[in-house]
Amino acid sequence: MTPRIEKYRSRNTILRICVELVLLAMFFAVAFFVRLDLSFDMLWFKRMCIHLPFVVAAEYAALVLTGATKGAWRFVSLSDVYRIILALVLAQIPFVIERVVLGALSDSYVWAQNGILPWGVLCMNPCFAVLGSVGIRVVHRMRYERFQNQTHELPKRKGTPERTLVIGTGSGCKMILESIRLHPELGIEVVGFISDELTADGERVFGIPVLGKIGDLGRVAQQHEVTQAIISQSDADSENLNRILDSLSEVSIKTRIVPLMTDLLSGAVDIGKMREISVEDLLHRDPIQLDKEEISKFLSGRRILISGAGGSIGSEMCRQVLAFEPSELVLLERCELFLYEIERELNQMRTDKTRIIPRLADICDESRMREIFEECKPEVIFHAAAYKHVPMLEYNPGEAIRNNVEGTACIANCAVEAGSDAFVMISTDKAVNPTSVMGTSKRIAELYIQAMSGLGKTRFCAVRFGNVLGSTGSVLPLFKSQIQSGGPLTVTHPDMVRYFMTIPEASQLVMQAATMGGNGEIFVLDMGRPVKIVDLARDLIRLSGKTERDIPIVFSGVRPGEKLFEELGFNEEHMDRTGHPKIYVGKLQKVDLATISSAIEQLKAYRDSQDNAAVRAAMHKIVPEMMAPESN
Repeated sequence: MTPRIEKYRSRNTILRICVELVLLAMFFAVAFFVRLDLSFDMLWFKRMCIHLPFVVAAEYAALVLTGATKGAWRFVSLSDVYRIILALVLAQIPFVIERVVLGALSDSYVWAQNGILPWGVLCMNPCFAVLGSVGIRVVHRMRYERFQNQTHELPKRKGTPERTLVIGTGSGCKMILESIRLHPELGIEVVGFISDELTADGERVFGIPVLGKIGDLGRVAQQHEVTQAIISQSDADSENLNRILDSLSEVSIKTRIVPLMTDLLSGAVDIGKMREISVEDLLHRDPIQLDKEEISKFLSGRRILISGAGGSIGSEMCRQVLAFEPSELVLLERCELFLYEIERELNQMRTDKTRIIPRLADICDESRMREIFEECKPEVIFHAAAYKHVPMLEYNPGEAIRNNVEGTACIANCAVEAGSDAFVMISTDKAVNPTSVMGTSKRIAELYIQAMSGLGKTRFCAVRFGNVLGSTGSVLPLFKSQIQSGGPLTVTHPDMVRYFMTIPEASQLVMQAATMGGNGEIFVLDMGRPVKIVDLARDLIRLSGKTERDIPIVFSGVRPGEKLFEELGFNEEHMDRTGHPKIYVGKLQKVDLATISSAIEQLKAYRDSQDNAAVRAAMHKIVPEMMAPESN
């Protein structure tokens, strides 16, 4: 701080103290004159002069003790008003005691009559003092905000301001209004509030009229020619967000949301942090509670290898694992571009405790895998590398065998040979009663790692979950692309249902599951409620500010290998709860390693085959529960 600023602040503090003292003295005198009906009496004047320095000193001391003098006047709030009231009421206590005691002794001590404060003064003085102390702060804040608005007039955005509705009436909405007032360059004009809490006609909140309830959104938006709605996340859960979008279904306006203050690194709501509502906001997902201490014991200071490190799930696994500061994080990826991008990102995030080791390799290359495992000696392996696109693998079944089955077997064998402590395979709900080549290949991979359990010191497990929002090949990026091009949105079937989970949520639960159990388990993540794909498409249309008249939905038919409903566990699995409410475990009968290895060797004969029926028949021998797609 420069000497000039320090000097200015010192002068400002002294000025504030002087103003406060003068106000307290002035309103004490006013209390006396009001008590005398604005007349003058010398005896009363003497009483006032005797008590004035003591009263002012007591009141200011009380203000200091309660912290009322520390608050910046330009930011006065209700909490400051409370402190002022408390201080000035407490300051009257010694004078009330004096009045009672001296009043009782006034017959014996005639001089006491000159020192007694009237009850009227004792009652009026704190009221006037509160009025003065609060009033001077409010006036100062009004002048400051007017000055701020004047200084922000220059960068005003050109053009007509966006007429905006603010949804909610909580503290978050107050912050939104203040940010809009301080940033006129954003070109936002708040027309009114929408709130289910306030229904009185003409009611105002923070000076802005309440125009209706959430159910009236469409009508209000049309009536007031609104082009944008802003929601405070503190006033909206997933249910309310769906109601808001339903109400806006007939009008095309942008709908944006301001995150919770606790979600912003700055610790304060800024209108600049406003974002579009996402599909994740509409899915009812309770926050995940992780046993970070247990995960830290499992990962911190250890050598971790993640296969498929450049993919959507693998890259998020890298970010989540990096937060626990392993000694080494080996990124195994066969796509050079993906590997480059994730390595660069992680090197910007890492601390000196973690070394990032990028390795460009194919998990099906056995000699290369052995070379990497011998070099890096990973203690924990998260196996995320896999082909996941269902229709694509129906057309290329040999690649599902090579990558998903043989690749998993190769990296699992290397883990045992290297003496790794844990091997965690990321699986899918499509492995349950599979209808597709992709789902069956993942189920065979599950069987192999189950058979590997107990071989060497490596502990094997698989974690199974459903669709991940925003992952490569998922429906969400496809829908967004179709919306950008003007539609239509293609949905395979009106009854198609899927479980959805966010990428960070899935990655965190995979880490948690990896710390549990003994060997050979298949963990199943709680995916919440299943979601109809057509409902997801409608939500995205609404989020884009469009209606189904603007972007229609067409049904293209079920694709090869797909089924309408996904499952998370086998009927015979008897799913058990774990110590985590979102993770279940099911143990299947263990398959003999020699048997499954022999079956995989026979399956390799179909690696280069394009005969889908022959490949499926060979897979069915290994996975008898495999169903034909048309039977679903």
